[in-house]
Amino acid sequence: MDFYSFVNKERKRINVTRRMNVVMFILLAFLTLVITKLVSIQILESEKYKLIAKKQSQSREIITPSRGIIFDRSMNPLVSNVFRVSVIADPYRIKNPDSVSALLANVFSKNKSEYYDKLVDRNNSAFYLERKVSVSDLKGLDTLRIEGLNVFKEAARYYNYGSTGSQIIGFTDLDNRGVSGIELSSNKELTGKEGYMISRKDGRGVKRPDMNYIQKEPETGANVILTIDKNIQEIAEQELASGMKYFNASHGKAVVVNVKTGEILAMCTYPTFDPNNIRKEDTVGMKNAVLSDIYEPGSTFKIVTASAILEEKIDAPNNVVNTENGTYTIYGMDIIDSYGAPSLTFQQVIEKSSNIGVAKLSQKLGAERFFKYARDYGFGIYTGIELNGENKGYLKRPIDFTPGSLEFMSIGYQIAVNVLQITMAYASIANNGLLMKPYIVKKELSPDGSVLYEGMPSPVRQVISEETAKKLNQMFIGVVDRGTGTDAKIDGVSVAGKTGTTQRIVEGEYSSSSHISSFVGYFPAENPEIIITVVIDDPKNGYYGGKVAAPVFKKIAERIIEYNGNTGSLSSEYMYVRSEIKEPGDLQTDGTQLIPNLRDMRLQDALEILQEKNIPYELDENAGLKNDKGAIVSVVNQEPSPGTKISNGSKVKLYLKNSKYDGEGYKIVPDVRRMSLRKSINKLVSDGFTVDINGSGEVVDIFPKPGTRINPKSKIILFCKNENK
Repeated sequence: MDFYSFVNKERKRINVTRRMNVVMFILLAFLTLVITKLVSIQILESEKYKLIAKKQSQSREIITPSRGIIFDRSMNPLVSNVFRVSVIADPYRIKNPDSVSALLANVFSKNKSEYYDKLVDRNNSAFYLERKVSVSDLKGLDTLRIEGLNVFKEAARYYNYGSTGSQIIGFTDLDNRGVSGIELSSNKELTGKEGYMISRKDGRGVKRPDMNYIQKEPETGANVILTIDKNIQEIAEQELASGMKYFNASHGKAVVVNVKTGEILAMCTYPTFDPNNIRKEDTVGMKNAVLSDIYEPGSTFKIVTASAILEEKIDAPNNVVNTENGTYTIYGMDIIDSYGAPSLTFQQVIEKSSNIGVAKLSQKLGAERFFKYARDYGFGIYTGIELNGENKGYLKRPIDFTPGSLEFMSIGYQIAVNVLQITMAYASIANNGLLMKPYIVKKELSPDGSVLYEGMPSPVRQVISEETAKKLNQMFIGVVDRGTGTDAKIDGVSVAGKTGTTQRIVEGEYSSSSHISSFVGYFPAENPEIIITVVIDDPKNGYYGGKVAAPVFKKIAERIIEYNGNTGSLSSEYMYVRSEIKEPGDLQTDGTQLIPNLRDMRLQDALEILQEKNIPYELDENAGLKNDKGAIVSVVNQEPSPGTKISNGSKVKLYLKNSKYDGEGYKIVPDVRRMSLRKSINKLVSDGFTVDINGSGEVVDIFPKPGTRINPKSKIILFCKNENK
């Protein structure tokens, strides 16, 4: 071996040794790193990783509570809780979409292709194939374990009597939350409180309850008992529907109220809907038009002038009024009587529903007093009913009166009311002048039966004296006995009431072929217990209120009398000792008042309600409101909360906010007064508003007032000269 070979071998041996040392060093460093990391994970940070592992294997499962039941006044359950089938599919995990589609089609009686097309679409993540479907036989679907398919049962509502009372009860959405009616207004009480359980995944990924944790049971929702009587509700709905078909009308409304307590016994609108089988075309029928729709009441509004004239002792029932042989022109506008006569007594003016007679009497009364009595009856303000969606209507203030406003408002034009408002006004006459607050929630009961809330009769104010009420009562008896309401007569029972007939607006003008017919009446007239209002829109076979609405009233009343026998039993549990009510402001029998919900109202409207209820108030001093006359101020919060009982004299504090200005989305109402109807409509529509027309010809007034800042697409009400009346 030469020297060079020896040196090369020695160098190779050294290099190999170095390489092995490097590899050993790297392995040792890696092993040290692993050991360090293991020490960190298992010892130093063990709690952290235990928590991560627990989060991955454990989950908090929400347990949905059972929703409360809604009953009628006799404890008939109007709603039941049932379970329906839902199916969730994940197309990525379904291995055989063809066989799964065939199985689903067989269970749900549908076409196989409906499911197959969805299951082969890999662009979809997990989704509902079916949601809350009623299936009598699942044919073993719920017992099969099909990867990517989850079949389970969900709680749902079943409405035991179908469409009966549906606009009052309302319905829930797919998540069992209230959408309308009592289901919405009492949603919080009906829903209850959620529970939960802790579950852990086992080795196969199956969730099982973790027994190391206590399960919180859900709290069942409260049960709500309504004041309505299921049988009376059915009677009202059946007779209203029958009347609608007989008179070939488009829409109708009816309400039945206990005179002495203000309890709603029935409330219905035609058309209606079945919440168990909701269709797209049912949208119109879902609305509770008794509260949401406003209309010009026509002759039924004559109650305001008649009662004010008697209360102020301006005229007497036997005094004669010049009725101008049926035609009376004022400020260039005609007021016409369908029953023309040279003169009538005040009593006959009401019995014959003379427009001219009432208009002339209103001139003696004057704008200020007319407005006072109209407001005292509750027009232009909310009734306070516990249902959402009430429209408070429109009552013009004397400062906004234009020439002819007083006369036309006195006969029910240039005024907008809802059916419940007119009902409660007449109920106050039947109740010796005492206006009651209507209510529909009788009680709220916890699942163990304890009373959480109880609705009680709540007097609002003494509108007129008992003496005046008795005189009016006799006038309204005369309307039925020998006036325009003879078709409301009931054998053996005395009835008092008033008819109303108004022309509807069609294409911007009053139509002689389209009307609103109404009748409001109560019985027995000598000691009234029940009041019924019927309003029928656009009847084709006749149109006078006394010939269309009055017969429907009669049929409802006769069936209620037959069903109930002694109508007095409906109010015996809430009889009042009238001597206890000393002053209009001292109307709470226990010295307390319920605070109304004023949140999100305009400040002006909230203050009107508080003033009407004689509730003192104070405004938040730190509101920081802008000193701009055009700003819209609304109530953002209140103390005490809505529904709280306070002692009479206690204050309510209102927290306020400025709403947006024109530049932030609001629009200014333009002044279209004294413009032609066509020009006014073009102007308002081009500005983005919707228009409601009352009258025809030149625009004499507008609501809201010109210059008011309101939301775009808001409704503007135009009051015209009524040249065709």
